[in-house]
Amino acid sequence: MSLYRPSRAYQRELDVRFPGDHVPGWARPLVEGQLPNSAAWLVELPRRAGKTWLAHAVERARGDDRPSRRVDLRSGPEAVRRRGLLCLRGGKQAPGVPEGCVVLVDEPALARDGDRTARAPAHDPAATGPTGPAARGGVDPAALAAGLAQVRDAGAVPVVLATPAEQLLLAPHLGADAPKDVLRPPPLGAGECARMAARAPDWAPGVVDLLRAAEPAWLHTPFLLELALQTAEEHPALRTDAARLATAAYEEACGRHQYVPQWFHDGLAAPHRAALRARRWRDAGVDVAVRDAHTPPADDPVLVRHLPDVLRIHHITDLHHGGGLRANVDAKDTSQAGQRLAELAGAGSPLDAYLEHVRQLAGQGRAPHLVIATGDLVNRPVDADGETALGWLRALETHLADHPDLRPGDPRVLLTGGNHDVSWELCLDADPQARHRWFADVFAGYPHPDLHEPDPAARRLYVTYPDAGLRVALLGTAESGGEPAHDRDRERLARFREEYVAAADAADDEAVRRLVLDFERHDPGVLARGVLDRLTREPGYVTLAALHHPLSPVPAVEIAPYSGVVNAGQAKWTLADAATSLVLHGHTHLGFTAAERLLGTARPWTTRIAGAPALGSRESDERNGYNQVFVAREGGEHALALRTVRYEAGAWTPGPPIAFHPGAPDETPLRAICAAPAPAVR
Repeated sequence: MSLYRPSRAYQRELDVRFPGDHVPGWARPLVEGQLPNSAAWLVELPRRAGKTWLAHAVERARGDDRPSRRVDLRSGPEAVRRRGLLCLRGGKQAPGVPEGCVVLVDEPALARDGDRTARAPAHDPAATGPTGPAARGGVDPAALAAGLAQVRDAGAVPVVLATPAEQLLLAPHLGADAPKDVLRPPPLGAGECARMAARAPDWAPGVVDLLRAAEPAWLHTPFLLELALQTAEEHPALRTDAARLATAAYEEACGRHQYVPQWFHDGLAAPHRAALRARRWRDAGVDVAVRDAHTPPADDPVLVRHLPDVLRIHHITDLHHGGGLRANVDAKDTSQAGQRLAELAGAGSPLDAYLEHVRQLAGQGRAPHLVIATGDLVNRPVDADGETALGWLRALETHLADHPDLRPGDPRVLLTGGNHDVSWELCLDADPQARHRWFADVFAGYPHPDLHEPDPAARRLYVTYPDAGLRVALLGTAESGGEPAHDRDRERLARFREEYVAAADAADDEAVRRLVLDFERHDPGVLARGVLDRLTREPGYVTLAALHHPLSPVPAVEIAPYSGVVNAGQAKWTLADAATSLVLHGHTHLGFTAAERLLGTARPWTTRIAGAPALGSRESDERNGYNQVFVAREGGEHALALRTVRYEAGAWTPGPPIAFHPGAPDETPLRAICAAPAPAVR
């Protein structure tokens, strides 16, 4: 027989909150029958937090000499009438309870359809099903408040054990002093946890200590601790592994106990849910104009997994290490004194300023969790600049933030190469992939599209983060970068190689490099058909794609051949069919966002496309900067937001966010996303 079972009916000997004759201090007003300031005491507890056990415990603690009466308003008018309390459902009969009786309303069963501020939207999952908050036939909050006042006037002590949603509906009808009568039981204390663990003294105390050190939120309520101990009882191998134990307990809570529908959707009102959603956007650094509402602690261990922190991604591009970088300070005074002043004023490049910016974000708890760099990491692929870029990336990694949806081995920095990362001097090599080997060798420690692999089927494509429900497709568009624009230049290079580079020593390699730099080049963006054929949908995931060249014309005029992806239409069609929510690119040195929807397809889908400003290069008509991408997960659904951050006057200034649901035809204000997540586009 199981020692631990969260769903069991009340048993006095298992009550850790009211052991023996002990009454905790916060419950004494109820046990002692103190009159409330308003029409009733309101004991606010989320669902699955022990309201029914508390009602039984108060009844028992009062004993036979102090009357009490427990009533469940879900049981229907006749059952309530037999308890002498039909007035609580709007009946005209006077309450039939003795003076001094404590009346415990365990389930107020309040109707929400008539309350416009708390009613769930029609597409909110909580508004469906027979037990949802919009269920018909519930008790009118005003009628219940009037009945409670009658009970109090009869000399009895009304107590309502309410969820936050029910408290929000009922409190306005109880009078101005109602806030003084709200009781919120505290989390379990050490003694209460010890009493529960005492049922299995050989192992349960050790599990409690393990959870207290690593997953303390599981000790907040009797239900949660009972569930964790039940999981440890059924799976002894988890008793020494807090992370795996918590994950297993979470899955049990969501499966057998329907914890999220009960706690989050049914137990909270729409303003509570909106406030919780908005809080995590604000924590991520994005302000949302949502009215705050008192909610239970946001660190509930099941809710934290269902509604985790917003995942922060920085999209950077066109770093151009070794090239012409914009200066932070216009140091016209070249004397030693002038240079010293320039150092004090922050001389350097935006690349230096960005590292300091991320370090400061880390100190504020808002550093990115992931970074996606979409090409042109170096201005030319030479070893010295490659080492500089590599050191810069490693320094950046030290400031990245952890996230509960990211596993220890998950890559945090993702790369795609650009046309400047291609070894142009090898463009006529017998091996078409030779031009990509330098980039692959230097940045081997970071996921990238593996253009050095001749077989597209052997290349890395998706980087997947299973716990986050996130995939990033890494697409190499610089496949044919560095091609001479004219056939005469190809012939010239071939003759040069034949006549002067037979020995292939280092000097000759440099001579080839100098010659190639004189060529007029084509750097076309192209996506190999063999890669596009591998793009697929993955249910339960939100998908991003990263590439260097733009898929769509940007709002800037550049007269140049092949400035985009030559098979962009084919690529966009395939990316949309693979349910790609957002495509990130560089190359144009321009912050740019668009939404494209291909009509006439079997499954309508809108793909967002975002270019980022150059992070370091001075070859740009706008300020340097980067894009912030935010991914908010709620269960298996996602919402995204995007904004561009520009480096202006020594400060990183974010623009307004653009928010949307994956594949949806229109953008959605963050306030509306917080009010109720829309159903996913399938």
